[in-house]
Amino acid sequence: MDSRDTRPRGEESRRGPDLERSDAGTGKRLRFLSRRFAIGSLVALGILAANAFVSYRTIANLIDASRTVENTLKFVGALKDIQDFVADSQIELRAYIIGGERDRLIQAQARLGRASNLVQDLYALSAVIPDKRQQVEALDTLIDEEIDRFARLLDIQRRQGMPAAIRSIRATAGAGTRYIQLLTSDLLAAGDAQLGRRSEQARRSSDITVVTAAVATLLNVALLLAVFLLARREIKERRQAEEVVRFAATHDPLTGLPNRLLLAERANRSLGAARSEGHGVAMLFIDLDRFKIINDTLGHGAGDRLLQNVAGRLARCVRRSDTVARQGGDEFVVLIEAFQGPGDLAQIAEKILQEVAAPMSVYGKEFQITASIGISTCPDHGDDLRALLMNADIAMYRAKQQGNAYEFYAEQMIAHSVERLELETALRQALARDELRLHYQPKVEARTRRITGIECLLRWQHPTLGTIMPDQVVPLAEETGLIVPIGKWALRTACLQARQWAREGLPRIRIAVNLSARQFMSPTLLEDVKSTIAETGMDPRWVELEVTESVMMPDPEQAVKLLRNLKAIGVRITIDDFGTGYSSLAYLKRLPIDCVKIDASFVRGIPVDASDVAICDTILAMAGSLGLKVVAEGVETADQMRFLERRGCDEIQGYYISKPLAPEDLSNYLRGRETKSELTGAHEVPSRPKLVVNAERHSPGA
Repeated sequence: MDSRDTRPRGEESRRGPDLERSDAGTGKRLRFLSRRFAIGSLVALGILAANAFVSYRTIANLIDASRTVENTLKFVGALKDIQDFVADSQIELRAYIIGGERDRLIQAQARLGRASNLVQDLYALSAVIPDKRQQVEALDTLIDEEIDRFARLLDIQRRQGMPAAIRSIRATAGAGTRYIQLLTSDLLAAGDAQLGRRSEQARRSSDITVVTAAVATLLNVALLLAVFLLARREIKERRQAEEVVRFAATHDPLTGLPNRLLLAERANRSLGAARSEGHGVAMLFIDLDRFKIINDTLGHGAGDRLLQNVAGRLARCVRRSDTVARQGGDEFVVLIEAFQGPGDLAQIAEKILQEVAAPMSVYGKEFQITASIGISTCPDHGDDLRALLMNADIAMYRAKQQGNAYEFYAEQMIAHSVERLELETALRQALARDELRLHYQPKVEARTRRITGIECLLRWQHPTLGTIMPDQVVPLAEETGLIVPIGKWALRTACLQARQWAREGLPRIRIAVNLSARQFMSPTLLEDVKSTIAETGMDPRWVELEVTESVMMPDPEQAVKLLRNLKAIGVRITIDDFGTGYSSLAYLKRLPIDCVKIDASFVRGIPVDASDVAICDTILAMAGSLGLKVVAEGVETADQMRFLERRGCDEIQGYYISKPLAPEDLSNYLRGRETKSELTGAHEVPSRPKLVVNAERHSPGA
């Protein structure tokens, strides 16, 4: 990454930021954020964290020591109680031998039972002396054996009498009780030793606490010093506020590039020098292609980050003496001074196109965006800033028609721009004047030639220019934003026409409407489809929406979510122009789609072109494995028809079947009133496409 200084002074400010912005919104070098301020803040934070950590550890150690001592005392107390209960049981046993009272034997067993309960407490407390756990377990076993021995004595005394019980006592006495006493004595010694060690540790901890308090005091003093330094820096930054304000007045706040005010100042100075010294000055007008789609889809935050990235890339493509400025929105202007010839400008434009088109990451998502560049020069295309900007803008619009390209201004572009402006103005009024029409092209089943659906195609019946085809209307409507209301009109008109055909008694046929990129990204698309279907009374199962792969690429996750919502309505989803985009199979299988359409560019060469044959075979095999229907569009010959039928293509669409027809012509076509050659062009259809035999007929009121 280029690390050149971007401070707002001297020649460095001509190029704006040298670095590409990250997702965090800052570059590797920060323009206004004081390094001293950042370091001071980190020091203060570190002092607070260290102080808190030391205090926490001191308190935690004290609490831990207190709990350990308490548990050790409980452990020792329990052992002493066990010794007492075991001793009491022996006393009761001797009293039984002397007096022969059976209750003495029962009480001796009860004393051992209490000792056994205390052993269970020792298990919970054995963590204070973990190496003695096995001895605790042995003690538990011995006490349980003594309890069992007393139970047997009681049974012998009950069945055989006291003499037999006393003989059994003498036979089994001694070993168990002695082992219990030895184990408890050993455990008591270990507990006492643990208490001694903890007492020594407590003494040392008190010394450490004093040291800790001293360290905490020093840390607090250091914190006060850091706060003082930060306050001093704040005062210094306030004194720099005037310089910051001056910079903000002449630079774009988002990208840090010079704004139009500073651009005008430098351009006027450069043009004056060019007139006196005789060298050339050039203006490059740069506009990002399809930026609005990303901005509308992912939000203005992502759009701003993308503009920052592009600004950094543009700055790396020119010299320090040149100026990169932000004109507004997604438009940038580059002022080139002292170039040798058009070849230099073409080289710079190509470098910019290549740099901008490189992948970039925004909020963890990778994007590729292209640019269109218009170039004007002084004195050939104007000698003032206004003329150079206007002509470069005109050239940029010509380049945008190609996409990811640059164009030098030419005088004939003015006439083209005027025509385009007039056409745009007329298109804005076309809906209100009822100049838009829909034509319908049938789709047939390849095997049976039955009509399975129709696709709606837009026509503009211009009052003076005549019929304007969709390849001219749709791009203009996309750019102006008119495609959304036009798309809504097309869906409504198609549904109403389908209802009209149903009232005329024609079979119900699925009607397909294309969704443009801008329309697909519209936040109101889902509601528009729902409201149109509800308003027209159309059954959503007979509505098909066609979407191209490319419109889903800016935000695949959102596209999948939207398609699922559309499927929930009941409409059929088709991927149009399949194979021309860049989606992977892993992505395609996640899409809730019903059908794919092979693009006409792949159908045109079959069955002669080996590449087109391979592509069509691949698409058909892939769609079959995913359970998708396949439609081939652009079929114009019998050879193409036979090839696709043999390969298992489901449906066919193209001029070989029928050209797009006006509504009344399609009605006649469905009724079989027209001749084949009138409807299909110069050739004869081998077998007349039939109506779907299982299509449902409706009464006029349906």
